[in-house]
Amino acid sequence: MRLLLAALLLFLPLSAPTPANAQDYKTLLDIPEGATLVSLSATERVEVEQDLLTANLRYEAENTSAKELQDEINKIMQKAVDEAKKVKSVKVSTQQYYVHEYRRDKHAPRVWRGNQGLQIKGKTADELLELAGELQEMGLKMNGLSYSVSPDLMEETRENLLEETLIKLKSKAERTAKALGKSKADLLQVNVDMGGGHYAQPQMMRTMAHAEMAMDSKMAAPVAAPGQSNITLTVSAQALLK
Repeated sequence: MRLLLAALLLFLPLSAPTPANAQDYKTLLDIPEGATLVSLSATERVEVEQDLLTANLRYEAENTSAKELQDEINKIMQKAVDEAKKVKSVKVSTQQYYVHEYRRDKHAPRVWRGNQGLQIKGKTADELLELAGELQEMGLKMNGLSYSVSPDLMEETRENLLEETLIKLKSKAERTAKALGKSKADLLQVNVDMGGGHYAQPQMMRTMAHAEMAMDSKMAAPVAAPGQSNITLTVSAQALLK
């Protein structure tokens, strides 16, 4: 009867339980007489507002001289990094730097093209967006502007979900025991799966620099609004029902 119940419940492969006082149930035959070993899981989820804004910008240029081209990129990027570092709420990092030769055809003069990326991110959206607008004024182009959940908020949210998920799992084990005519359910091995958040796309608009824009025309700063992310946490366990 014990083996039949195990087959009907579609038990997962068993592994050694971790509690110090737990016995080593390596196979179904090791389970105490009258007990049933079952694998269960429970999931909790919550929706949170995205709090981290990230902007990726890029400076592009071309020149017949590779040296002059790189000098131009280096100077603009240094100015951009210095400007970004003035905003304390923003973290700045440079991205890929790429220079290559370009010819329209084999008879055309040689032209060098180059670009380098810059990433800024922070939780104070107004300051970051204002900075992004200033960088666009310098000639950098916007590659991407998006919200996400910061690692700190992700960890805090999942820690808050852990206790609720464990309570749900314990309750599920007790209900399963009752349904099978058992009076007790012990969780022998518990595994926590942090899973992943589903990042909804935020509503956002983006202003881009145009070559034909007048030099004395000030460009508006980009705009972004946070979306919502679903954060989940799953806990699974082997429960011994007695």
